[in-house]
Amino acid sequence: MRSYKPLTFYMAAVLFLSLAYFVSPISREAVWQLFPAFESMAHANPLFTALTFLVTSTLLAFLAFPSMPMICMAAGFYMGEFEGGATVLLGSALGGLSAFLFYRKHIQRPSAPINQQSAVKVWLTLLGLRLSPLVPAPVVNFFAAVFDVSPLQYLTTSLLGSAPLILFYAQIGQQGHHFLSGETPHWRQFSGYLIILTLSTLLSAMGPWKSALKELKQLKGSSGSNTLSLYSASGL
Repeated sequence: MRSYKPLTFYMAAVLFLSLAYFVSPISREAVWQLFPAFESMAHANPLFTALTFLVTSTLLAFLAFPSMPMICMAAGFYMGEFEGGATVLLGSALGGLSAFLFYRKHIQRPSAPINQQSAVKVWLTLLGLRLSPLVPAPVVNFFAAVFDVSPLQYLTTSLLGSAPLILFYAQIGQQGHHFLSGETPHWRQFSGYLIILTLSTLLSAMGPWKSALKELKQLKGSSGSNTLSLYSASGL
């Protein structure tokens, strides 16, 4: 019999860390002011800095920690919008993949087969979920685990779907570096990232949500009540 205790413990840890983050007495402004203090150390050790952001973003993505935007901005501040954004993007994809594999191991998946047309809808829906800046990571992981997508498919959609938002946050960090250094912010470049993020968000709203969610409901019904009860208990 499948045990849901590890998944329940994981959900409890995610909820606890999220609440602790939001009620923390440390303000986001205070954290932002700490960025320049570590700039010289980050520039003197670029490899260590990149490794630090890679490991940190991987762990935070696995735990679906809400401070990911701050990590993205910090990476952009210290490493530049592209290098920093790419590092966090890779780390978040690896962390998300680890969480997805953890979900898939402890969730009872439907036994009903998925035809080729439905598989395409699942792929597009997964990509749309990743493109949306409003969908929490645990929802994406649960969706992918229920439909039993391949790790390669999950990793590909994570990299493609998360790139616009992560690079946008990294660009904010880089613009903040320009501002604190007394340089002129590159508003045209910032506007370009904002346009890409807006277009990707609009694209996510055009995904085959209704048909995919209807199929998800049917597959859950065919696999019994265990998956449905877990879905309700997890609060997703």
